[in-house]
Amino acid sequence: MLRFLFICVAIFSFCFTNMVQSQNKKDNKGWHDEIIYHVFQRSFYDSNGDKYGDLNGFIQKLDYLKELGVTTILFTPLYESDFYHNYFPTDYAKIDPEYGTMEEYIAFVKAVHEKDMKFLMDMETQYAQSGHIWFDDSYRNPQSQYADFIYYSDSAHQYPEQIFMPTKSELFDFNLWPGKKRNIVFLDLNNTKVKLWMKDFYAFWVDPNKDGKFDDGVDGFRIDHIMDDLDYKGLFVNMYSEFWNPIFKHCKNINPDLFVLGEQSNWNHYGDKMIKESGADASFSFPLRFALAGSKGVHDMYTDPDKEGVNMNPYRIIKEVQATMQRFSDDTYSINFLENHDTNRWASVVNNNNKQIRIGAVLNLLLPGVPSIYYGQELGMSGTTGIWNSDANHIPVREAFPWSANPHADGMAAFYENTGEWWDNSIYVNGVAKQISLSNQMSDPNSLWHLYKSLINIRKSNPSLMFGDFTPIESVPFEILAYSRIYENNEVTIVLNLSNKEITIEMQLNGKQLINEGATLKNKKLILKPYSFLVTKSTKNEQFKNI
Repeated sequence: MLRFLFICVAIFSFCFTNMVQSQNKKDNKGWHDEIIYHVFQRSFYDSNGDKYGDLNGFIQKLDYLKELGVTTILFTPLYESDFYHNYFPTDYAKIDPEYGTMEEYIAFVKAVHEKDMKFLMDMETQYAQSGHIWFDDSYRNPQSQYADFIYYSDSAHQYPEQIFMPTKSELFDFNLWPGKKRNIVFLDLNNTKVKLWMKDFYAFWVDPNKDGKFDDGVDGFRIDHIMDDLDYKGLFVNMYSEFWNPIFKHCKNINPDLFVLGEQSNWNHYGDKMIKESGADASFSFPLRFALAGSKGVHDMYTDPDKEGVNMNPYRIIKEVQATMQRFSDDTYSINFLENHDTNRWASVVNNNNKQIRIGAVLNLLLPGVPSIYYGQELGMSGTTGIWNSDANHIPVREAFPWSANPHADGMAAFYENTGEWWDNSIYVNGVAKQISLSNQMSDPNSLWHLYKSLINIRKSNPSLMFGDFTPIESVPFEILAYSRIYENNEVTIVLNLSNKEITIEMQLNGKQLINEGATLKNKKLILKPYSFLVTKSTKNEQFKNI
């Protein structure tokens, strides 16, 4: 009897503890339930007919993102710059006028929040370009009032430290689209004056009007190219703890809910060290992205697909998911992605293999981690980086969003039209836009856009896919990726055939089918066509039911 009572107490304690933990996890969702939409806003939607995507145009398209299921918008930088991508500023404090005014920026942020969405601002504040007053006024002028802001390796200010260049190099001209040349120099990030300026600069965007309401403030930052030893020069070291941590802490003292996403500079790393030492909240899951693409982990992602697409290895994917989950807790996050503004488009990575494009959507959205979708990914936009000896190399992966197949239709942001070879190979010239335009896909229930919309809804409707654990199903052929995600009493099972051949396996799957593309269940056998997938939901058996 005592043994029976002891078991009952143990069961009650176990169940109560799990119930409390589950409720706490559900109440404190953090960023597990977010769907990030990463945008190169210059190419998104043009409101004034100048072919440049802008803030007012983006406001007009917030309902599109809401319909898709997006909860967070991530921009590339907005500050004034001679670079079309805005990563190296001429003025940190000004909005690029091609995007709009500061007043229009504030209106944009408020509009995002009114739609119950969040906004992340991208920052790369380690450098400045020629044209920025800090550099222009201090170059060869040690008495400049801005002399402390740029790092010089000599007292005469003849040799500013430059990106990609050895110390004491002559000024190197970088080629900019559509034909300018600029220098890129380091800020003196060791200087106390610079550190204090940066704290105030970042804090401004958190609460621009300082009323404590944050309706006009960012919900977080993406920090581009975050490094502990900046560019491995040995000049700016312990950056995580001594430079970034005080900035993030200062901003979170203003808004405790602020979210910081660091892009670790070494794409082979998971980013957990950066998070721990800098106080950031998340990093990008580069190792998983390499696994999904079947490519070797390197600093860059420029791979040549074979004619069939890529070779996805389920064991490698499982290994990377598990390695990532071991490094992150409930309040730190790994951001899953297939493509971004620096990488080849996923459709091109898989050589436009339509079934692998769709498999990628499932993995992007239903594996553990917070999913990020790069604008146009939901349509299957293609594009690979070029070699034109300028920053135009990346225009093919930053093309105008195809609201229409016609680049001259209202709102089309084809700013790069007829400016070089990147246009000659554009999706608007080679005919791809006619196949993938949003206007076509929204009317086709079998389109990739509808698949993304369905998968996002499935994720958001099933806490197991946001908070659940990850359990690989091992008794399957090596071409099959199968796993379950369990949260509270619900289990979601995902089975994908990652090969180009039909495979039959013995598997009993109970419960409701959430989505099925190319899979057939018959007499406890699961027949999977090439690149097919099945997602089911069931109620997990109660533990201790036989005691």
